[in-house]
Amino acid sequence: MPVARKKSMTWWDTSSGKQREKSCHKREGFLVSCTNLNETVMFYTRRYTEMTENNRHASVAIVGGGLAGLSAAAILARAGHAVTIFEKSSHPGGRATTKQHDAFFFNQGAHALYQGGHGETLLNELGVSYSGASPDPGSYLALDGEKLHALPTGVGSMLGTTLLKLGAKGELIRLFSTLKQIRIADIQNVSLQDWLEQRIQHPQVRRFLLAGARIATYTNAPELLSAGLLLPLLTARVRYLDGGWQTLVDGLWQAAQQAGAQMVTHARVAAIEVGEEGHTVRQADGTRHAASAVLLATDPGTASDLIANGTHEALSRWAAQSVPARAACLDVALRRLPEPGHLVALGIDRPLYYSVHSAYAKLAPEGGALIHVMKYLRPDDPAEPETTRQEMEKMLDRVQPGWRTEVVKQYFLPHMIVSNAIIQAKQGGLSGRPGPAIPGVRNLYVAGDWVGPEGQLSDASFASARSAATMIMTTLAAQKGSYAVTG
Repeated sequence: MPVARKKSMTWWDTSSGKQREKSCHKREGFLVSCTNLNETVMFYTRRYTEMTENNRHASVAIVGGGLAGLSAAAILARAGHAVTIFEKSSHPGGRATTKQHDAFFFNQGAHALYQGGHGETLLNELGVSYSGASPDPGSYLALDGEKLHALPTGVGSMLGTTLLKLGAKGELIRLFSTLKQIRIADIQNVSLQDWLEQRIQHPQVRRFLLAGARIATYTNAPELLSAGLLLPLLTARVRYLDGGWQTLVDGLWQAAQQAGAQMVTHARVAAIEVGEEGHTVRQADGTRHAASAVLLATDPGTASDLIANGTHEALSRWAAQSVPARAACLDVALRRLPEPGHLVALGIDRPLYYSVHSAYAKLAPEGGALIHVMKYLRPDDPAEPETTRQEMEKMLDRVQPGWRTEVVKQYFLPHMIVSNAIIQAKQGGLSGRPGPAIPGVRNLYVAGDWVGPEGQLSDASFASARSAATMIMTTLAAQKGSYAVTG
């Protein structure tokens, strides 16, 4: 029979600054002999418990406390690793942080969580709770010139909209009916612009699909963007979150902290000193932290700068190839919504987007409204705050006339990075993205919205965090012989 023996578990309580101890019980492994198969099958109930105990001695340093860094920290800490996050600001979250003004919750621009995506899957596994709702596609509008039209989102709305001429409607219906027949892998290395020119005849359909691509990818560079992204995203559903994305930041950090992870804030990491047996995180103030493995949950430029003074071949190449996607964001809180029926509008002839996220998620007090207006910028667009803001306010004048007298608070971000790297066709689309493992350096990894072959935007951050954490656990466990089975 398996024998239970009493043990004690210790961890560092960062809130009290004291070491805590808790008694627990563990069962020894047991052996089952399958003589009728003339072989012995061993079932070790202690396998993962022992891996956890061994990994307590394998420390992991994570540079960056955004969604990728927090997710990886929670996974690794739960697996028993001693995890330390180095975050340069006073708090974790990065672009996912939410500002609160009275009962209004301001995300940094429009944020949406993909339903059934990598993010939802990982958050559910980690026990991070959130709530919210999906926008109703039937209420979407299209702004073309100064005219508002119903935005076609299905066959019925395509037939009824005044946005498209009859010929354009027919071509769009045919396209949607054949989406499942298109092999996404075959067009990953084809730019969206080239694909539209080769496949779509009607100019109105091209403009409609370009507008859809902008809102789906936050990218206004069809000559760079992989066509493989557009088709799956045309049918994707999203969720707006009650209380903003800060709920995810707080939930992830709570999951990581409860598993034993620690965080150093205001931590300016100057370099990662690479070693044979482990690495050292060197902060700008000279403080050093030894780690068995290091995860760089940063942008590609920062990741490159931290290794070998920016001379690491792969990292410097990844940084040079990355083209950030940028947008201007105008976030507005209103006492009331002058036009309650105008909840979402997509610019057709201009790269603009408008949405009342508070109509679907708890982001504003009763009767109030929280609006996001975005302009998707081209990679070479200069920062022109005054002109850009006027253009975005003009859109608000059209969809919500009278909004200016109802303003409670507003924030304007004129040149915000919304993704660290556009998913480019010439690099092979999703499959051509780098990482998470860094070539030539053992136990050094990257994670973020620019890493790995799965997902885009926040979904890529979650997916690459899981992938990097899995690689770290597997590699460190193998080095310690945690999975060795002896007869």
